[in-house]
Amino acid sequence: MSGSESCRQVGVYGTKGIAAPANVPGSRCAAVTWTDPGGRPWLVGGVGMAVEGEAGELNDLWHFDPATNQWTWISGSEEGDALGVYGTKGQGDPDNVPGGRNVSVSWIDSQGRLWLFGGSGWGTSFEDNIVLLNDLWRNTR
Repeated sequence: MSGSESCRQVGVYGTKGIAAPANVPGSRCAAVTWTDPGGRPWLVGGVGMAVEGEAGELNDLWHFDPATNQWTWISGSEEGDALGVYGTKGQGDPDNVPGGRNVSVSWIDSQGRLWLFGGSGWGTSFEDNIVLLNDLWRNTR
């Protein structure tokens, strides 16, 4: 339905929030996926290829619309190894975003919102190498 049969493909991000036929997440593994109440698949993070061509911890959020066969880049960075923006704990803010990560744990609540916990990746600085995270995020969409 989408993507390439070649390995190590970089993402084609387009414009945040706008679906387009050329948009596609880069190659990755250990990402988090789920399906929203409308049946659309979503994808966030993992280890893989962003736009710069080097593998890194990803924090990009995507959704795929099977009706149009198009991906939309929703949030996060188009570059690997992005740091998190935590804001004020418990306060939603469109600028808040988890840092690049993989092997996180996730679940969907009764309202269809994603909850994302921990994983291996980046917090708020590069002072340490990739670390084990214990942060909890909730998608407000």
